[in-house]
Amino acid sequence: MFRYEKDMIPVLKDFFKEKFNQNLSVEELNTGIGIADIVFTKKINKRNYYFDNFELLYHTLTLINRRNKKISEIDFVTRFSKKQIKSIIEKYISLELIEEYSSDYFYVKNRLAPTIDEFYAIEAKLEDWRGGFFQALRYKNFAHKSFLALSSEYIHRVDKELLIEHNIGLISVSVNKTRIIINPKKNNPKDETAFFYLGEKFTKYILLNNKQEKYSSQQWL
Repeated sequence: MFRYEKDMIPVLKDFFKEKFNQNLSVEELNTGIGIADIVFTKKINKRNYYFDNFELLYHTLTLINRRNKKISEIDFVTRFSKKQIKSIIEKYISLELIEEYSSDYFYVKNRLAPTIDEFYAIEAKLEDWRGGFFQALRYKNFAHKSFLALSSEYIHRVDKELLIEHNIGLISVSVNKTRIIINPKKNNPKDETAFFYLGEKFTKYILLNNKQEKYSSQQWL
């Protein structure tokens, strides 16, 4: 069937390309909790800026988390150094995330929207389904759906009840017939910041490789 795990990747990409009529996927994305063989989405929400700094993104999501929220300078002081605050406030205003209310207060104008709405991750294994299962579990931190993909000749070895219990999908992969055996329920990622941050990385990669548009990375810290 397949000699190496990497031989399964083109088959999986073609399968999802045909299933969703798009090619929005990235191979070997370093997620910080493992390198996902394939991550994909159905749609990209383009912006003209992206966050490269995880810490800045975390503070942005926690500080600007609802519209019309009142923010004081103290809120900035507790998160950033005095040298950074002016620049960060100016950036937030220019991106229309906040607006000035007075010399000491701001209002949240718009929340930061993710660059993608849904994130799916796939861990591909020839036969080591247990190792793939544990890796797929980790991807639930940032993905709405996480799949284990296994060569079809070893699919009978999988404990399907275990995958169902932990809401992990299962894909049987062969050159002639690839199919989803277990389609997991879509759940929100466990770590919102990880979802946003990896969405930023994913989208930049797609746009740069497709040369669809220029972007600016927000590196203020």
